[in-house]
Amino acid sequence: MSSPPRVLVPGARLVAGERVMLPDAESRHLRVTRVRPGEEIVLLDGAGVRAEALLSGDGREAVVQGLSGTHGEPSRRVTVLLGVGELARVEWAVEKGTECGAARFVLVAAARSQRPHVVAVAAKLDRLRRIAAEAVKQCDRSVVPWVLAPQSLAAALGLCVGPLFVARPGAPRLAAAAAPGLEAAVAVGPEGGFDAGEELLLDGAGAVPFGLGSRILRLETAVVAALVRLVDDDTP
Repeated sequence: MSSPPRVLVPGARLVAGERVMLPDAESRHLRVTRVRPGEEIVLLDGAGVRAEALLSGDGREAVVQGLSGTHGEPSRRVTVLLGVGELARVEWAVEKGTECGAARFVLVAAARSQRPHVVAVAAKLDRLRRIAAEAVKQCDRSVVPWVLAPQSLAAALGLCVGPLFVARPGAPRLAAAAAPGLEAAVAVGPEGGFDAGEELLLDGAGAVPFGLGSRILRLETAVVAALVRLVDDDTP
């Protein structure tokens, strides 16, 4: 039996008996996928609260039946500092990184990020955030990761909490146990990697270099490979 469809209702009050108005896009999607009135759906507020609900007769509202526990969230929150590359690669990294458990993406306008790519990504922030939201529904998480606008590496480093790691070719492989605590951050450079000045910034911030094997990975693949090593497996 398939699981009930998951619907994002940001900011909604999810308590038993509450009638929740569904966003137009979510309501249309339910109609297209032929979810009928009275059928069960799962409401997500995007901040960790999820509820079982029944779709109303007109398909525009849902009646909350009760809360269900936070699901799909790893016990360690990992922030990804992502060097900006081509828009399509950043989109892929955000989508798959969300599926792999990233808590936040801080886009970095790195020295080797091409200016047109930075401009394109900055103009598509809303799209990137929608991609993260759709990925949360697809993989059955409860919290939508933040996607922050492109900024300098120095500014991005100021947002990091907990151990910091940087993907660097030739460095030793990394085990998840190397990142103790509930917070961590990982930096993945753009095509060509971080430049010498940025590597010095990372070293000064205490970043631990780690390798992802003997092959050269695209930035979106590196994000997935890094998260697999850093995100806890103790996901409820």
